[in-house]
Amino acid sequence: ALPISSFIMGNFFASASTTSPATDGTQSTRSRSHIVLLGDSTIDNVCWTGHPHEVSAQLKRLLPDALVKNFAADGFTTTDLMEGAVPCISQAKRREVGDPFPPLGEDGIFKPLEELEKLNTAVTHAVLSIGGNDVREILGKIDQLPMIMARFQANYTVILERLCKAVPNVVLMFQYRPALRMDNSYGVYQAMDRVPGPGDSVAKMNRLMETIYQPVLLAARERNLAVVDLPRTFDIHDDELYISQIEPSAKGGAIIARLLSHVVQRHSGPSRLYLLRGSDVVEEANDGSVAWTIPHEEGIAEAAASGIPVDTAVYKELCGMGFEPAKVHQALLAVGNNLEAAADLLAER
Repeated sequence: ALPISSFIMGNFFASASTTSPATDGTQSTRSRSHIVLLGDSTIDNVCWTGHPHEVSAQLKRLLPDALVKNFAADGFTTTDLMEGAVPCISQAKRREVGDPFPPLGEDGIFKPLEELEKLNTAVTHAVLSIGGNDVREILGKIDQLPMIMARFQANYTVILERLCKAVPNVVLMFQYRPALRMDNSYGVYQAMDRVPGPGDSVAKMNRLMETIYQPVLLAARERNLAVVDLPRTFDIHDDELYISQIEPSAKGGAIIARLLSHVVQRHSGPSRLYLLRGSDVVEEANDGSVAWTIPHEEGIAEAAASGIPVDTAVYKELCGMGFEPAKVHQALLAVGNNLEAAADLLAER
């Protein structure tokens, strides 16, 4: 396998580097913001928190005068967002809480970018948070990581180009690192341990994110885009921010909603990074003068992982059968990923 360092390529985003007429990153002058959320369960987390604690609901409370549309879909990868896929994980729950997906065709495919592009009401802001599931799907085959990184960057380029043509204000949300002490859920840090290179699994995770996001930062600078910096906001040792290692809890979602609200109301001009330090929102210039790095605390013992990480293929199959994702997750941990045993356990509940 090729080393991760070989994918630090600033020119991956060259095709998105020229500012389009529709996008200069500045705040819209419209009196009412129309915000479309795109991505995965870092936004579409209602299955994990319940309503009204999901990110979209919390953002609506912070911006009561804004129109917020949730085009994110739990489980989506960059390919799913770009080409469309069946939103099998959260479809039933979203319908139950009054936040359904747009009408889907007979094939059940949801195409977020197409839905955004055909909206009749002008969109002022698009929030993009995607990529974690690209890596999650190959955690058991971590040697495929260089290929996944290349695909992520190619897909992200296309997605960003389409968003910037359609929306005047695009907000890029960098995804947080998973919870460290919940590694029995997905085994993210176990997988990172198997990545070649120096340092512990946290240091390797940090390098992975620094590598993946460097070209994104370059594209954001060239387009004057706001960047919500969750890798330097979420504390991987604070379990209260997470559910099942990779999902934002109500507390984590509150942080996300607060940062997005701040950006929608405040961002204008050159690209900036927005993060939370303590209780304060901090703004940093994204001008390339300082390398973007994720601090790594030395000497912190990592919690030993126990149990078998959840099999994501079995997880998706059970969610598609109509079982609630949070309960599916618990059942699979209880029965060691056995599909029939998990289905029986869920039916009993």
